[in-house]
Amino acid sequence: MTVFAAASCVLAVGFSTDRGAETSVLFSALLATVNGIGALALSHLGSRWSSTKAFFGAVFGGMVLRMGLTLAGFVIGLRVLHLPEAPFAAALLTFTALFTAAETAVWSRQNFSPRVPQS
Repeated sequence: MTVFAAASCVLAVGFSTDRGAETSVLFSALLATVNGIGALALSHLGSRWSSTKAFFGAVFGGMVLRMGLTLAGFVIGLRVLHLPEAPFAAALLTFTALFTAAETAVWSRQNFSPRVPQS
């Protein structure tokens, strides 16, 4: 995911002459990467507990936390860093959608539970 984000940033820098758009893409890639890594970390953390309730608490509670942090990053990007709205929102939405698809692919193929034999 991080390699994809870095490659996208390099492409955006190559095609854009607007410095604000480049920064928007870079910041949105950083936000989406942290969000994706957080999802993977929470799923591994939740799988260490023996309770299914604890697992779903970690995953869904973490999802709320991740959404809140992404929203906070979006507001910081717009209000504090004064990034251009359209490139920032489009890049963040694109990165988040692609990373969510990658997370789904990883989760569907990976067995996080140490109690279930690998197939």
